[in-house]
Amino acid sequence: MANLTKKLSIASRSLRPQLIIAFCLMSIIPILALLNFVFPSLLPKNYLAIIIFAIVIMSLLGFIVVKRIVDPIIEINSEVKVIASGELSHQINISREDEIGELSHSLNQMTQRIKNNMDELKIYGERTKDINLQINRQVIALNGLLQISNLITKNAHLKDVYEVTISKLAQMANSSLAILIFKKDEGFEVSAQYGLGEETVSCLMMASNSGLLFHLLAASKPFLKVDDTTQGGISEEFMKLLGARNLLVYPILMQGKPHGIIAIGNMLDKFKYSNDDVELMSIFAKQLSIAVENDFLTQKVRDLEVKDALTGLFNKRYITVRFEEEIMRAISLQEPCSFVAVVVNNMQEYRKAYGDAAADDVLVRVAALLKSSIREIDRAARLDEGVFGIVLPQKNKRQAEHVAEQFKDKLRAAFQGADMKKKVQFGFSIVENPIDGADSLTLLRKAMELSGAGITL
Repeated sequence: MANLTKKLSIASRSLRPQLIIAFCLMSIIPILALLNFVFPSLLPKNYLAIIIFAIVIMSLLGFIVVKRIVDPIIEINSEVKVIASGELSHQINISREDEIGELSHSLNQMTQRIKNNMDELKIYGERTKDINLQINRQVIALNGLLQISNLITKNAHLKDVYEVTISKLAQMANSSLAILIFKKDEGFEVSAQYGLGEETVSCLMMASNSGLLFHLLAASKPFLKVDDTTQGGISEEFMKLLGARNLLVYPILMQGKPHGIIAIGNMLDKFKYSNDDVELMSIFAKQLSIAVENDFLTQKVRDLEVKDALTGLFNKRYITVRFEEEIMRAISLQEPCSFVAVVVNNMQEYRKAYGDAAADDVLVRVAALLKSSIREIDRAARLDEGVFGIVLPQKNKRQAEHVAEQFKDKLRAAFQGADMKKKVQFGFSIVENPIDGADSLTLLRKAMELSGAGITL
């Protein structure tokens, strides 16, 4: 019975039949009026009240049908405006079985899809943001590696390399601390650090804690500790010293042997170092290994060098050894051996006032004059900034003074055209074995002390 009523109800019809029904109901009034006007005898007067009542009822029914069609459309329009304002969670609550009901249902589905798409876009936006942050961190890390490589290429001081490395590592993996430790003699030395106090560094370098570092160094492999999960041999005591919950430690090798460690850490909960973090740490560690080995080899080369790069004269290491050999030979042959020191007394002031190029030019000119003033068996050297020396075998102090006077004359001739403001001041001293000393170091030290009195040329 309910199904039959539903089938016969106007609510089960689509809009087109409903509009036809409304049209038929609303059109009865003008049709009856027209019939009454054309055929006045067709409608009896006795039934006029009934006819009018029927007309009114039918008109009301037609109006109700039309209103039932128009009101939902107006309501849908209002609801759509709310949705268009940004309230995507808003629903159109119109339950009908005709086209208006389908339109309402379709609009709700479309709104839900738009909402789902917006939610997905937000998720993609967050993911894109995370990816951009990761890319940015990687770019910063790679830039740091290029900067370190540039410093190594330029033979920069190791301290500068350490500081740049630590500053770049501090930007990795949300790190709140970074530290670089190298083995030194029987202990360790903190070469650079970030985020650690002086007290922490002092405690770390105490002899009682050296065992913790030796344990990490002896393993010669990367260690990783995240919360309570440990890979490797990082002890709780070491973590407590650094004040870190998560720690990544990587060894630094020199000539294939462990020489130091580099570590980064933080205090974040539920944190995990990614494979990219570990790989970047390995690259930084390798760069530091290259820097340390390069400095070691450079120092070796410097130790083997006998010539000064700027002037072409012998260097201090060579002349000290050669002077000692000449002293020993002079003692065995009972011959004199002298040393003349030539010092540019105002070299630092001159360099500061006129620049490196002008100061280097003075040193090169003095060196050229020295080369032209000595014999084949004599040896001239640059001992330090503005300090020169000549080893004079088989010459006593008086003969060495004669050589010094000749050299002074050459200096006067070379620098006499200089502006008065650019006058270079020279100091001279002469020592002889064995009168002033029995070994090269003693004689050189005394020569430097005696050269303090300057002569303006």
